[in-house]
Amino acid sequence: MIIDSHLHVWLSDKTYPDPAATTVSPVCDIPVELLLGYMDELEIERSVIVQPMFPHEDNSYMVQCCDRWPERLAAVCVVDPNVSGADERLRHWHQQGCRGLRLRPRMPSEESCFGEPSTYALWETAAELGMVVSLLANTKHVPTIVDLARRFPKATIVVDHLAHPDLGTELNAQPILELADYPNVVVKISGFPYYASEPYPFPDCHELVSEIFSRFGPDRMMWGSDFPHILLQTGYLRSVRLLERLLPDLGSNDLETIRYTNAKRLYWD
Repeated sequence: MIIDSHLHVWLSDKTYPDPAATTVSPVCDIPVELLLGYMDELEIERSVIVQPMFPHEDNSYMVQCCDRWPERLAAVCVVDPNVSGADERLRHWHQQGCRGLRLRPRMPSEESCFGEPSTYALWETAAELGMVVSLLANTKHVPTIVDLARRFPKATIVVDHLAHPDLGTELNAQPILELADYPNVVVKISGFPYYASEPYPFPDCHELVSEIFSRFGPDRMMWGSDFPHILLQTGYLRSVRLLERLLPDLGSNDLETIRYTNAKRLYWD
């Protein structure tokens, strides 16, 4: 059984000012039906849709998709932490069925307020509602994540894409390992084409993923594909099989925990 904990669908924005902003362009349609076709073919039971950057706070398409297939799809919304009343807007999207919130300190527009007291109400609301907080971050943001994990121990924090590590300089002491001391932090095993210097199966990432497994354990790791971008990077099937390449000694129970059980617990149970 497999759950893909990180992917995107969207309707095209033909007027988007930077058509090359992401691997698959925002001016292209990535309809949910395309995703469902891949899920059926690859026997992926469920998927967690993360709001892409292009529609900003308009999470409506993603919500509509999850309304149609609630047993198969869950939604992680975006709320701009810079805009007053973010906590109330989060309540709105929670009422619409969203199971998580994504904050994006990796984006310049959100980096300046990341961890600032002005955003605490948003964090408190996410914790109160039981919404998972996903972070699109860099390793330089780890100290702030540590502070937030301490300040909001009831908030489940998921760090996307291993916080985009610099494998050339930090392989033996990755900052992300500092988060292992905080039981409310989960690491998403995803996004390797963005930071690996070697092609699939990304051998320069093996040591780091092994260290993450040793420090965090399988109960605090989740696999995600980053569909649709993965289609142009390694292919979806190879992404599904990546954990078995990165951790060849991984037992079947731990594989299921990372690739299914944790996501089901966080977004459906």
